[in-house]
Amino acid sequence: MVPLSTSSRAPLAGPILQEVEARLLQIAASQRGLLGECTGRLIRAGGKRLRPLLVILSGRCSSACSEGEGSGCESSGGGACEPLLSVAVAAELIHTASLIHDDILDGASTRRGRPTINSLWGNHAAVLAGDFLFATAFGLLAREAGPEALTLMADAVRAMCEGEIEQATTLFDPAVTENDYISRIEKKTASLLGACCGAGALVGGAPAETAGCLIEFGRNLGIAFQIIDDLLDLVREEKALGKPAGTDLAQGILTLPVIYLLQDGSRGEQVREVLAKRSCGPATLARIRRALRETHALAYTYQRAAEFAEKAKSCLARLPAQPARAALLGLAEEILNRGS
Repeated sequence: MVPLSTSSRAPLAGPILQEVEARLLQIAASQRGLLGECTGRLIRAGGKRLRPLLVILSGRCSSACSEGEGSGCESSGGGACEPLLSVAVAAELIHTASLIHDDILDGASTRRGRPTINSLWGNHAAVLAGDFLFATAFGLLAREAGPEALTLMADAVRAMCEGEIEQATTLFDPAVTENDYISRIEKKTASLLGACCGAGALVGGAPAETAGCLIEFGRNLGIAFQIIDDLLDLVREEKALGKPAGTDLAQGILTLPVIYLLQDGSRGEQVREVLAKRSCGPATLARIRRALRETHALAYTYQRAAEFAEKAKSCLARLPAQPARAALLGLAEEILNRGS
């Protein structure tokens, strides 16, 4: 697996990402006691920082922030850059809060190879830690981002909640279709990535048409990203994932490889039997993983991710050629490479 990184986009985004990281740590350090421990633990665990990166690169696609290194946006002290920086920080806070709440809903014990907040301090503390990060994020957006960007991010969080409810009501359900799956991940994952791109563009001074192109880019990128993530959940080992392999299936969450396998005659019938029992232990998971490798399920899943990545790249074709646009195109390729 090729890990997603930000190195290929430095110095275009690197300096601001470093400031984003510093501010995230400051927010965690500003709280004493259990709240500081809870929020700081997940922030210090790191992550891809994909959402802040999308904010920054989308902001660079605007006329006000397209100069690259040496422009006012390279300095955290530059007035024109402060809204972009605040949106980038808020985007990661929203994502982190959603992870905390996801772990509660899933009963997860590990995240990024470390014990989850709910497993260490219980659901009560974890719920409040997530709420604190949401409130902090929207405070930043209200002060710095403007009403349009704030609305984009709020709508994304609402969609994330809708997607989570859809998922919870279709666990172990063999009737889930590919369209159901795409709709769910568009809400749960892609909505926030689209909002990050749109909000970054708006606070960077982009016209509405450019912001719209970037929103569509982010949504399609988010679908491709989640399809690859779901693929990796079934084919990678626990050490590489930072969590137990096959977690989604064990919880009854049907992802695209399994949905495809359900259409495959006798193998599909075996999967239906597993779903009917609402249980998927290690031996059962091993059989399903073997069946995935023996069919076209994995290849089909990767193909669908590639199609959405191409849709994302086509959205950028309407934007002027510049370093930020090239970096976004490279990001779409990098996301696909994770699954190759």
